[in-house]
Amino acid sequence: MKTLAILVVGLLLACGEGAKAQSSQQLFNEAQRAYISGDVDGARQKFKTVIELDPANSSAQNYLRMINAQDKKDGSEQLEKQLKSLILAKVEFKDATFGSALEYLKQQAVKQSDGKIKVSFVVQLPADFADTQKVTLNLSNIPFIEALHYLCQLADVDYKVEKYAVIVKKKAEVPAPEASPAKTP
Repeated sequence: MKTLAILVVGLLLACGEGAKAQSSQQLFNEAQRAYISGDVDGARQKFKTVIELDPANSSAQNYLRMINAQDKKDGSEQLEKQLKSLILAKVEFKDATFGSALEYLKQQAVKQSDGKIKVSFVVQLPADFADTQKVTLNLSNIPFIEALHYLCQLADVDYKVEKYAVIVKKKAEVPAPEASPAKTP
C-alpha cells in the first residue's frame, strides 16, 4: 500500500511537471507572437513569466535581452533627437573650465526648451579635469548637440548620448599600427 501511494504521488508530480512545461511553452509562443506583432510590453511580461516557470529557458532570456537593448537604444535616440532639435541662440566661452561649460549647456537646454529637456552629464574623466581644462568657444544659432560636439572636441574628449544622460569620457586610444618585418627575397 505504501508503495502504491508513493507511485501515485510520483505520477502526480510528473504530470505537474509536464503541465508546467507545456504551459511554459505555450506562454513562450504567446510571448513570441506578441513580440512579432509589436506588443513589446506584453512580450516582456510573458517572457518574464516563462523565466519564472523555467529559469533555464535561454530563448526567453535572449528575447528579454533584445527587448532591453532595444529600449536602451530607443531612449538614447529620443534624447539625441531632442538635443539635435534644440537650437542655442548663443554659446560663448572664453577660457572657461570644461565643467562650467557643460553646466552652462545643461542650463541652456532647460531654458531653451521651457523645462521640457533636462540633460544630465556623467563625466567619466579624472577628478580635476573638469575644473582645470580650459575652453574658448563662440557659436550662435547652433543645435545643442553640435555645440556639445565642438566643446568635447576642444577638450579632446568623447561623448555618447544614452537614454538618461550624456556620458563624457576620455577619447578611446587608437592603437598604433605594428611595423611589419622586412621581407627578404
